Amino acid sequence: MNNKMTSDILMGVSVLTVIISGYVSLSGKDVFGLAGTQWMLVAIVLAIYGLYTKKADK
Repeated sequence: MNNKMTSDILMGVSVLTVIISGYVSLSGKDVFGLAGTQWMLVAIVLAIYGLYTKKADK
């Protein structure tokens, strides 16, 4: 698997975790025991790693 594909997957999962963060924050339910702010932190880390892998491809 090349770095561009890995970067795209990581960015897609990051968007998914932002959606989960919104759901958790609005509904008040925990998903896997994590609060909405923790899901947002996961999304940020995945996005940063996705950008890093995209830059590493060059």
